Amino acid sequence: MRLFKKLLKLATALILLPLALFLSVYSLDQQGFFQIDSVDIRIEALSSQKNYISSKVKQLQLKLNSIKGISLWKVPLSQLSKTLTEEKWIKSFQIARAWPSGIVLEIEPDLIEILVISQEGMNASTSAVAEIRPITKSGNILEKIKSSTAPNTVVTYDAIFLNNQKIREGALSVMNSLPASGSLSAATVSEIGYDKKEGYWIKLLQSETKVNFGDEQFEIKAARISQVINYLDGRNLKARVIDANLSKKVLVRLQQTP
Repeated sequence: MRLFKKLLKLATALILLPLALFLSVYSLDQQGFFQIDSVDIRIEALSSQKNYISSKVKQLQLKLNSIKGISLWKVPLSQLSKTLTEEKWIKSFQIARAWPSGIVLEIEPDLIEILVISQEGMNASTSAVAEIRPITKSGNILEKIKSSTAPNTVVTYDAIFLNNQKIREGALSVMNSLPASGSLSAATVSEIGYDKKEGYWIKLLQSETKVNFGDEQFEIKAARISQVINYLDGRNLKARVIDANLSKKVLVRLQQTP
């Protein structure tokens, strides 16, 4: 009998304790204790792109104001996930509840690789400001931006990068073929372009040297070009054009000294 009473008390406790906990949480929820009052966006960006990312985060914060005041128990995470997925500048993200009344978003931005500066479709007789359209490392074309928020990265004045996916992907392949550091890293490039006959070319930031890559084998050519640039720098020579669009050769046209 004593054993039965103990088991009955234990069973009663196992039932009443969760029920009491549920009622407490329910009461707090009804009082607004779990209403979302903050959305913490955590993001890391390259220093060259912080200005652009900052503007996108502000826009995202405004969009997410709609979930404030909703109970953290009832917040539609699937809808929140859908909102973030629609943001093309976001590469990946994670969503977490921060009890009792917050949401934490960890976001990895898609690196802006190329800025397309174009006046295509504009009346040449007007003084309209050229459009600036970012292209991400993943190949996404983002909405136009203002020059004040544009990241410091490679530019092109060729609208074909917006209109032709194959050529756009080729340009990104050229940029991805460049070494992470050194005399031919992405940081040393100011401009990229495409020519139907000669293929892709880049222009170096400091020397304004034009480097022709052609249409294929970009990584092999990047390695050869790096060696040539290091050779020229070691002898204090400046090239006007470096042409790697040749079979196993790199042609250099030096700048004429005054």
